[in-house]
Amino acid sequence: HCWRNEELDHTVEFVMAIIRAIRSLRADYNLTKTKADCYLSCLDEGTAAQVSPFSCYIQTLSSSKSVTLLVNEACPDGCAMVVASDRCTVHLMLKGLIDAEKEVLKLRAKQAELRKQIAKLREKISKADYSVKVPQKIQELDAEKVRAQSGLF
Repeated sequence: HCWRNEELDHTVEFVMAIIRAIRSLRADYNLTKTKADCYLSCLDEGTAAQVSPFSCYIQTLSSSKSVTLLVNEACPDGCAMVVASDRCTVHLMLKGLIDAEKEVLKLRAKQAELRKQIAKLREKISKADYSVKVPQKIQELDAEKVRAQSGLF
């Protein structure tokens, strides 16, 4: 259609992925009412230029105190990090907003749970009748889960 702008569609989808990543990170740390500074570490100047016009939307829709774009710069200490895409990493300033020791304990528990899940999945995959009984699509999804989670440790 002549009214459709594919490039703009891709840019908005990219920006929405960033917003979803920030909101997910906020939920992980239970920052429901608190606004935190957000730093977007972009792969290159082109990515920063693509995101820059939408920074006020990102700030509003992610309930951030501020949004700062970084290219080839380190983000400040005290930030939680999540990958929004292969071109952008989100850093949310948590210093002074959360109890770090409590979060470390929570993350260790989460890590232990993930290790259990990986072990159960590997056990399931290693069974002799797995390749016969389980549909190919599920086998591919299971293999992808093992690869993704194994990369975390």
